[in-house]
Amino acid sequence: MITLETRDAWGPYIDRYRSGEWRDRIFRDMILADTRHFGPGPTILDIGCGEGLDGSIPLQRSVAEAAGRFIGVEPDPAVTLGGHFTETHRCTFEEAPLAAGSIDLAYAVMVLEHLAKPQSFWDKLFEVLADGGIFWGLTVDSRHVFSRLSLWADRLKVKDFYLDRVLGQASKAGRYRNYPTYYRTNSPAQIGRFTGAFRSSEFISFSRVGQWSPYLPSSLRWIANAIDARNIRRGRCGTLAAVRVVR
Repeated sequence: MITLETRDAWGPYIDRYRSGEWRDRIFRDMILADTRHFGPGPTILDIGCGEGLDGSIPLQRSVAEAAGRFIGVEPDPAVTLGGHFTETHRCTFEEAPLAAGSIDLAYAVMVLEHLAKPQSFWDKLFEVLADGGIFWGLTVDSRHVFSRLSLWADRLKVKDFYLDRVLGQASKAGRYRNYPTYYRTNSPAQIGRFTGAFRSSEFISFSRVGQWSPYLPSSLRWIANAIDARNIRRGRCGTLAAVRVVR
């Protein structure tokens, strides 16, 4: 197994993010670039598929169009699913009735940070991916201060109150759904610990000024921006990470 943080191939995607492009399109393109490894009509699995790819139904549909079979797994019964899936399973990924070796490419957007028991997730992924199958995960880099603030807000049980005050109530402003966070498989070291059975793993860090300042009151956003600028100068991680693992 090889765990890397950067590679020349990811430079264009990192530059797109640094220039201000939103993450959903970048991650979609990273996924689609890998579908070429499998020829026409691969079987693609979206883990945590509700409400689109990072909230975008059109981007999720574009992935479906590249698949011969498009499977969705979504454990939250309150979340609406698109009509472009070949099949869907309303359960956790670990409970999904997926045949061993049946998935060519799987991906999960903002799921890894919510795993209380990561080993079960990675064991299931190893089971269902075909030989040479690829998994992509877009998540939060646990080495960044943002993850630590998020984790403490969860532990202190003030996260929903805080997000409602700063971003607006979920029912009124359409902010993201606040599920518990654990950040137990969100750094290169953690990924390496859980993916030893896989052929390879890569950890790609994304950073830019302003990436997490919207989560702060307007009067404090300059602090987040200053932290981002300092981290970029020093070559440190940003808040966002992509994980690529090959079975």
